[in-house]
Amino acid sequence: MPLKTTYFGLPILRGKYVRDDDIKALPFYEFWSDSARGIGCIGDPETGEMLIPLRDWEKFSVRFIETGRHRGMTA
Repeated sequence: MPLKTTYFGLPILRGKYVRDDDIKALPFYEFWSDSARGIGCIGDPETGEMLIPLRDWEKFSVRFIETGRHRGMTA
């Protein structure tokens, strides 16, 4: 079965997460990191990787694509 992906080609894990390490490979990781302050993430008990909830990644991606901004920007 092919791996499902979400925005920017990131693989979806367990139907509800993306890897932080996969986001780090994107050229706008620092921009994402600014936006991600305060969101919940979990550590994968099997691999130790940090996992980001898919819904948070998708909300960020839609706003980033549509406006070039993130939720923490005030100006």
